[in-house]
Amino acid sequence: MRAKILNASAGSGKTYQLAYKYVHDVVQQPTLYRHILAVTFTNKATEEMKSRILKEIHLLASGGESAYLDDLCRELELDAATVRRRAAEARARILHDYSRFTVLTIDTFFQRILRAFIKELGIDLDYNIEIETASVLAKSADTLVEAIATDRDLLRWMTGFVEERIAEGRKWDVREGILSLGGELFKEKNRETLSSPRSKEELRRIVQEAAAHAEATRRQMTDAAVRAVEIIGAAGLSAADFSGKSRSFAHYFYSVAAGETKAPTATVLKMSATDEGWCTKNSPAEVLVPQLRPLLAAMCELYESNIRSWNTSALLRENYRSFALLSDLYAKVQQLCDEQNMMLLSETKYLLAEFIGHNDAPFIYEKVGNRFERFMIDEFQDTSVREWENFLPLLQNAMAQCEDTSVLIVGDIKQSIYRWRGGDWRILHEGARRALGPENTEVRNLEENWRSLPVIVEFNNRIIERVVEADNAALDIRLDEAAARREIAPDIAAQLHGTLCNAYRGHAQKPRRKASVSGYVSVETFDEQPPIVGRICELLDRGFRPSDIMILVRGGADGAKIAAELLDFKARNNDPRYRFDVMTQEALVIGNAPVATFVAAALRLALNPDDSLSRAIYNRYLGHPFDRRFSDGERSFFRSIRLFSPEEAFERIVMEYDLRQDRLQTAYLQAIHEQIIAFCASRIADISLFLTWWDEQGSARSLSVERNEQAVEILTIHKAKGLENRAVLIPYCSWQLEPKSGGVQNIVWAEAQGETAEVGRFPVRFKKDMAESDFSEEFHRETLYSHIDNINLLYVALTRAAESLHLFIPRRGSGHIGSLLLRHLAVDGERAVLGDLVGRYVCSENSERFEFGEFAGPAGSHRQSGAQHVVLETYSTSRADLRLRLPSQRYFEDSADSGLSPRDFGILMHRAFEHADTEKEIAEAVTQMEADASLSSDDAVRLRRMIADALADPVAREWFDGSWQRVRNEQEIVIPGSSSLRRPDRVMIDGERAVVVDYKFGEHDPARYRRQIADYCALLRQMGHPRTEGYLWFVRLGRIERVE
Repeated sequence: MRAKILNASAGSGKTYQLAYKYVHDVVQQPTLYRHILAVTFTNKATEEMKSRILKEIHLLASGGESAYLDDLCRELELDAATVRRRAAEARARILHDYSRFTVLTIDTFFQRILRAFIKELGIDLDYNIEIETASVLAKSADTLVEAIATDRDLLRWMTGFVEERIAEGRKWDVREGILSLGGELFKEKNRETLSSPRSKEELRRIVQEAAAHAEATRRQMTDAAVRAVEIIGAAGLSAADFSGKSRSFAHYFYSVAAGETKAPTATVLKMSATDEGWCTKNSPAEVLVPQLRPLLAAMCELYESNIRSWNTSALLRENYRSFALLSDLYAKVQQLCDEQNMMLLSETKYLLAEFIGHNDAPFIYEKVGNRFERFMIDEFQDTSVREWENFLPLLQNAMAQCEDTSVLIVGDIKQSIYRWRGGDWRILHEGARRALGPENTEVRNLEENWRSLPVIVEFNNRIIERVVEADNAALDIRLDEAAARREIAPDIAAQLHGTLCNAYRGHAQKPRRKASVSGYVSVETFDEQPPIVGRICELLDRGFRPSDIMILVRGGADGAKIAAELLDFKARNNDPRYRFDVMTQEALVIGNAPVATFVAAALRLALNPDDSLSRAIYNRYLGHPFDRRFSDGERSFFRSIRLFSPEEAFERIVMEYDLRQDRLQTAYLQAIHEQIIAFCASRIADISLFLTWWDEQGSARSLSVERNEQAVEILTIHKAKGLENRAVLIPYCSWQLEPKSGGVQNIVWAEAQGETAEVGRFPVRFKKDMAESDFSEEFHRETLYSHIDNINLLYVALTRAAESLHLFIPRRGSGHIGSLLLRHLAVDGERAVLGDLVGRYVCSENSERFEFGEFAGPAGSHRQSGAQHVVLETYSTSRADLRLRLPSQRYFEDSADSGLSPRDFGILMHRAFEHADTEKEIAEAVTQMEADASLSSDDAVRLRRMIADALADPVAREWFDGSWQRVRNEQEIVIPGSSSLRRPDRVMIDGERAVVVDYKFGEHDPARYRRQIADYCALLRQMGHPRTEGYLWFVRLGRIERVE
């Protein structure tokens, strides 16, 4: 076969297979290394593959013991001496021609081709590749905002955006509106839609027509409800006079009449179809039934007939203004890239797709300067459609030139966890074989696991099988029910049936690793916090080293929580048996190191010696009081480096303050230096520009360090992919299976069906309302693929463990991955049962524990590392111990007894009031200020007393009693036809009544403020609030004055 696809499950030896294929080809023909391309997806994987290949070639060439030797002799029909001689020749050739030893990331390979076609593509020779898109988007959005002043169409569109947001009571920040969908510009799946956008006016027409239809039908339903309420009221009755009394179905009339769009309950639907059961016999309500039932039936029919259009209209209105601006934003991105001679990394594959599609492979090779005859692609499940389309012509050319296996593709659908980044596992599942030709392609499953001990492999086989079967069955039922409700076409539902099971077909592995122990798995439930510290100590007691332990979390927030717990234990622990360090990605962020914040502060002081915040950070690092003034010598030093390049200024700072002496910060100093060198090589070497870049990107980058033998490592599951360790702990095995929704901005691009089909593909914020809308098909598709993604995360997490696996699942909650897993663990007395796998079951008041295998020490001996490590003694943070008092004055006070002035208390009271709707929220604001050190405990007591005195006035207490329909704190009032704004401190609305209040904390001088309050009242009357009251509240003086 000319192509081979290996479905390589976790631990099945895919790196072995890739390296073997490379060694096989260069032993067969030592000069072939110049024509082999091996592609991976990360720099780390690239280095690992290079090292593995060179190691195996060296073992063969030097006469060492090699696992490859027998297979090479058999397949190539050569004796051992000939294989070793050819390996030595290949080694010499590779080392003398190392640049042709081509093992690259996919992005590096595409960039290499791109640079070969600079002239044809019209790109400048010295262009820069930009990986980060956030800063590019931010700058482009700023440019687009500036364009509002000169572009009348854009101004009109943004004015409409602001007016609609205000009418809906939502945030109306223009820049935020532009950026809300900005990240969608760089996603491959959206490219086609964004390349041919609809005009703003056409999109507005479609949305307004949908909104008008929705409003008209919703009004019909409300009118029917209002008529029913009037009938009931005219008879002197209420909802309680019907069946159910205080919980009567008749409350539905009142809810809908008040403007609430609610689905009718089963009882409401039942009553709409019959006159029976509305009330007791001879009840005064009985005579109303003939009038009310038709109204109720009409309401139910209106809801059933129009809920899809109502939800569709709401979903369209939410994003259509921002969607229409995406093409404008992209134009500004392109303009910025042209001005700065920059190309976004995400754009390279589109340029190549267009070019490769119009040229044959020989011409491409001629330009690149190298003809590849063999291809090896790793982690293929993460390949995107466009990347595959770019590779395909090259692979087909290689297959046409050779009878041998010229294409090796390795991947694992079950480890596809990068769908959000464009990865499409369906290419590996079926697309690649179809494109390369089934007759020329061999597909083979690697079924043996060489990583994990037998108990772990058997547990994973059984639990994954049951979780997949159960969730697949549940998903199929949901698809059938959705098809019955016409939320998805029956043929689409049928196509999606069994998708999860198909992805996991043949997942079971055979354990091949042999050791003195059989492995161990623990699944434990918990109420409040998982007992991570205790479990680490148990592992250390059994002989595991800290570096043998890996903690896997779903996201950074969980990782930070675990890191804080471990560091707290480290600070308290005096037992030498349990000493360990903590290594997390967050702990190694360059910008979090004290020396990094000091260098950045010194550079800022070179530009502005009066920068109070930078002065405090600078003084803090040097051990001085925060507000210490600079000496003449320090000011002279800052002046001396002001005009230097960032690199030279950095070196002067290092020498001036002898920063090299702090051994614990050496790695960070080197990393900062490397960042500065890289910046100056590609941009203007200016301190101000460097500091802007540092704040946006540079400070967030991390150190690349070797694993420390005394450190427990905390990783996200995504970053752990491809890694393994002896013991793995998963402290929060409880991520949701459903797509993110609620407050999370989870954008799904959906093809509209039904009446709004002309809108085409549209970015919809995923929420349950999608299920009953014209976007319902995409709702169910996204739900299915989200389940696959999250079960894949479980698979990746479970398969990182080689010897000891520990899962912790919260008792509370359902619908998460842990609750699905627990459902398949059975109990038989003191036995834990998982199919034919039997273990121990232990139950206590606070937890259950299912154990399989023997909790023993590590299998085999430890490998000793010769590397020297510098241990970070603390969890480095850039948050200096500054006590920020007020934004207006006395920024830093290192004296514990420094009190607050009356003016300060006025400012703090205003801060407590400015975001609070109720008295309870005021108290919470004071508690938060005390927690973040804005005021001391004594000051907090005094402030609470002052607030209590102020709220003793019954007029003021009413303002914060929570009875108002709407409360607006410091919300701007836009004046039509004027560029000016008004912003009262507090507006409260209840029906036609509106109360506006301005807080004053200074002297009693009402004449100054009455006109302002009168102005606010006039504006509120114009906005439809005839009963408007205005008040001046002189808080500290305890006086409230009404302004007529």
